[in-house]
Amino acid sequence: MKKIFMLFGATLALTTASFAQTETEQGNIIIDPYVGTLQSNILRSEPTSDGTRNISNWKLNGGQFGYGIRAEYMIADNFGLGIDFNYVKSGSNYDYNYSDTATNTSGTFNYDYTSVRIRTMLRMNYHFVQSDNVDAYTGFAVGHKYAKRTIDITEPGVEDFGAEQDGALIPVSVRLALGTRIYFTDNIGMMIEIGAGGGTPLQVGLSVKL
Repeated sequence: MKKIFMLFGATLALTTASFAQTETEQGNIIIDPYVGTLQSNILRSEPTSDGTRNISNWKLNGGQFGYGIRAEYMIADNFGLGIDFNYVKSGSNYDYNYSDTATNTSGTFNYDYTSVRIRTMLRMNYHFVQSDNVDAYTGFAVGHKYAKRTIDITEPGVEDFGAEQDGALIPVSVRLALGTRIYFTDNIGMMIEIGAGGGTPLQVGLSVKL
């Protein structure tokens, strides 16, 4: 993670000296399909015994990535408005053996947790570095968040336990971001963004300028 931030900072530092001409300008439409990663649960390692529960077979639900697409319309040479839509599925599944010496009971359980989050946000970007090939920006987005969480606990020979929450407790999503687009042609390039809230911390994708 530290190396990613260092690389991102170096990219911005190398571009701040170049303000040759404004390639991104008023009237442009920019579309960024992207993949996000660094979800909190991908940083977990395989659980081990905690003294009472022997946990094994731990795996992710939903994989390590989120997916999204952004569209931005430049209402001025250095300011744009747009929409950001993203989808993230996360969670975990594992088995554990439980023993209680006080009651002389034990059992083997499977714990399955899944969280799906869908965000639709209005967004504004301020473009503070623009050159022939580089467009660096800072962004703020706010909008609606939908979430669905399910928990299933099963034990062989015992009735399953399940719970579901349909809808976010706080259905509002907010994101603060810092990003850059590097164009390989006049209209096609790549995008990298780091941010807090409103999706995965690190997002990488294509950038298409119309």
